[in-house]
Amino acid sequence: MPVQFTEAAGAVNCLRAAVSEVEMLLFRCGLIAVATLMSGATITAQSPGLAFEVVSVRPAAGGTPQAQRVLPTRIEFVNTPLRTVLMKAFRITDVAEAVIPPWTLQARFDIQGVYPAGATATQVPEMLQALLKERFGLATRTELRRLDAYELVVAKDGPRVQEVAAVNELAKDFSKSGPRVSNESASEGFEGVVRQMLLPDEIGMRTVTGRSLYELRTLANGVQRIDAIRIALPEFAAILRLNLNRPVFDRTGLKGVYQFRTELDRMTSPIVTTDRNGNPFDPTGVSTFRAVEALGLKLQPLVAPVPVLVVDALNRTPTEN
Repeated sequence: MPVQFTEAAGAVNCLRAAVSEVEMLLFRCGLIAVATLMSGATITAQSPGLAFEVVSVRPAAGGTPQAQRVLPTRIEFVNTPLRTVLMKAFRITDVAEAVIPPWTLQARFDIQGVYPAGATATQVPEMLQALLKERFGLATRTELRRLDAYELVVAKDGPRVQEVAAVNELAKDFSKSGPRVSNESASEGFEGVVRQMLLPDEIGMRTVTGRSLYELRTLANGVQRIDAIRIALPEFAAILRLNLNRPVFDRTGLKGVYQFRTELDRMTSPIVTTDRNGNPFDPTGVSTFRAVEALGLKLQPLVAPVPVLVVDALNRTPTEN
């Protein structure tokens, strides 16, 4: 099943009056990001040797929708910024975790690559690193830096979330149960298949993976409600990352999937600071930090430095195919 990460996932007709259109766009983009940003960065240079058997790199044609398709035997990246390729190659989940030239956001390419015999989609990042080094002259190093970030840890008295069995409901027909859904998409990336379904009667989205099932909604007052039937802690950390607009690293050590319901404060945004009438948002009365603590977890400022990828050299034009 191919992966389709598009820049515009469609329109939502049921916007509530208390939420601005721009805020809704940020919410939509954030939910799509959660499907792929499941954990903190893993900035490790891969061992040399594994590379695409056949590869084509060309400047993208204008007007083509951006997409990255990870297939069982090949990849197809369409109109993809070079920055996105870099972040996927090193499994970077937040721009704060890398120092990348700004021009890479405008430099877009179409990339097709065929895996060598025995390689799988999970090894695509390694093959992308080899491609970037060979075709773009990529040179990187890793520095330890302090980030304005949080780490999600288990509180002193232990977690208060219920661990449940992982269930694969990727094939389930959700049209006959739960709230009405629309604009469904399915994708297959490095970590497996992800289904996402808009909840058109609300501002929300349901996410289904091979082991998880959870829904994220924005209520009329801006509060974000999480209904987690099954959620992994890296997925929860990714939602917190979007809510707080800061990197959040899962350091709980909890490996299962968990069931809980909680409500977070309005999503922090440096762009949307007022409602559609230009008035400051009313306080929600909800604290994201207290909500996390009620689950027996804790958000604490990141103290130890973390690895940050630094791009030392990168050519704007790739070598010929």
